[in-house]
Amino acid sequence: MAEQSIRAIFAADGPLAAAMEGFCARTEQVALAEEIASAMEDGHDLIAEAETGTGKTLAYLIPALTSGQKVLVSTHTKALQDQLMYRDLPAVQRAIGRNRAVALLKGRSNYLCPHRLEQALTSHQLPLWMESPLLSVQRWAETSRDGDLSGLNFDPFRKGIGAQITATAEQCLGGKCPQFGHCPLMKARQKAQDADLVISNHSLLLADARLKAGGFGAVLPDFDSFVLDEAHGLPTLASHHFGVQLSRNKVAYWLRDLQIALEEEGGNPKLLETVTDHGKQLLARWASADLADLSKQWRALVTMATEYETDHDDLRKLQDRGAMICNDFKAVETPDDGFVAWREGEDEQRRWQAAPVDTGPVLDHYLWQFPASFILLSATFRVSGSFAHIKRNLGLPEAEEAFHPSPFDYGSQALIYIPRNQPTAGADDAEEQMVETMTSLLHASYGRAFVLFTSYRALQAIGPRLQQSLPWPVLIQGEGESRDALLQQFRTQTDSVLCGTRSFWEGVDVPGETLSIVIIDKMPFAPPNDPLLAARLQHCEEQGGNGFRDIQLPEAIAVLRQGVGRLIRSEQDRGVMAILDSRLYTKFYGREVQRNLPPAPICDDLAEVRWFFEAE
Repeated sequence: MAEQSIRAIFAADGPLAAAMEGFCARTEQVALAEEIASAMEDGHDLIAEAETGTGKTLAYLIPALTSGQKVLVSTHTKALQDQLMYRDLPAVQRAIGRNRAVALLKGRSNYLCPHRLEQALTSHQLPLWMESPLLSVQRWAETSRDGDLSGLNFDPFRKGIGAQITATAEQCLGGKCPQFGHCPLMKARQKAQDADLVISNHSLLLADARLKAGGFGAVLPDFDSFVLDEAHGLPTLASHHFGVQLSRNKVAYWLRDLQIALEEEGGNPKLLETVTDHGKQLLARWASADLADLSKQWRALVTMATEYETDHDDLRKLQDRGAMICNDFKAVETPDDGFVAWREGEDEQRRWQAAPVDTGPVLDHYLWQFPASFILLSATFRVSGSFAHIKRNLGLPEAEEAFHPSPFDYGSQALIYIPRNQPTAGADDAEEQMVETMTSLLHASYGRAFVLFTSYRALQAIGPRLQQSLPWPVLIQGEGESRDALLQQFRTQTDSVLCGTRSFWEGVDVPGETLSIVIIDKMPFAPPNDPLLAARLQHCEEQGGNGFRDIQLPEAIAVLRQGVGRLIRSEQDRGVMAILDSRLYTKFYGREVQRNLPPAPICDDLAEVRWFFEAE
């Protein structure tokens, strides 16, 4: 029954074709929509790879709107959240004549906390430079309908006041907050509670799963079905969300909040003086003291705060937060079974982390236990035609599989360039040759390029050299502008070159001639000195596997597929994918990597690249 209804909606003479300009029925899109509808109706899990151009957004929105179920659609990027909420869903609802209640729910850091804004503005601890931007937020809040910080005309986190006007889960007072009735986050959650379809993100979904598993309440309501788009990055997010991050900022924010709360309460000025003094000593030693010493100092500080009896809600919450940070110290000092801990950064940026070695069991424990169907979608799940790697990392070995190829004609729309004599990193002339090759490619394409680097070090070394030598605007990630601002500049300056790292490898859509070549500096293997990777490789070997074959290579291939996938975004697009890594000819894994690239001709001669562009 559901499949007949789906086919009618997607038919050439159906409501989508009648109401949506440019809509064209696609066989693969209809098949995917039917598979999703079946999974929702039967309650089973589905992992589906729908390559670029399949139209997976409509393929899951139609079943979600027609199923009669309460559905969560979760994405990895804010850009896709906004696209779904403000463009796709209104258009689809109008087209099919459905008017189901829809809500957008973002993470805590996207909403103003009126209580913390008021605390910041009235605190004696407020630095003078914060006063002006905080007053701007206060004026904006008086007219804002939803308290969503995206409505500000500046980024409060880039201004350095984000932590003062938002509340983490540990900082939030919930129903005891004096501003609870005016809380934008609580209003957004209530809308989600009442909605039939909720648009959210993976980070919020994982945070909710952790809260529910611990019996600490919930962020999201219960759902009949979950649709997780851009789900290839879920294991990496799970490693972060179900791990521990211990930084100087985490300690400093607690100390600052404690000082403000003690000021407000006003009952023990001596405690305020002692805590302030001990806190300054701890922060001063962060850069040099060992972890055990910092942990001892922290426990002494928290003991001072927790032994103080108070009815002040903020202080009680801070006592709980202090105890939780004690647990963080313990987790990085003595990791639990199945976890690995490490230190990174130097001086005041030193931080300790602990993370699960294997994300599959963690996701199974926290997320897949919900009594609902899960539909996971991505354009790049498979490696060499197999779902085995992603299913292992997700912990969903029994999920049904589906694959739908791209409708694009890569044979005529694209060319892949892989040079045979590009020096490997570390060679004396490697950087010089890289700049020379990139410059030649960019002259052939007349700019109009993404240059994607596998490390910030390479970006910082090569990006400025391209900026100096090319006649077109060269935009470099990390030089002041945000990711979204850089993308907007790139779209506006149609001959420009954008140099970026991993945040530009996925979730970026620039159709048309503005993007005509994607250059990737080398295979995106994870750094070999990554402690989490080392632990995962060891675990794999202990289980009888091969670390490189089973972990490093599949993950590099998946990232590479995301990177080259930035190029061809429509049937009219045309361009070159350049991977400047000669190991794809000389190493045993090279042929397998090539098999995972789009089915476009592969060449090793720059002249062929020039001819390709001259034929435009």
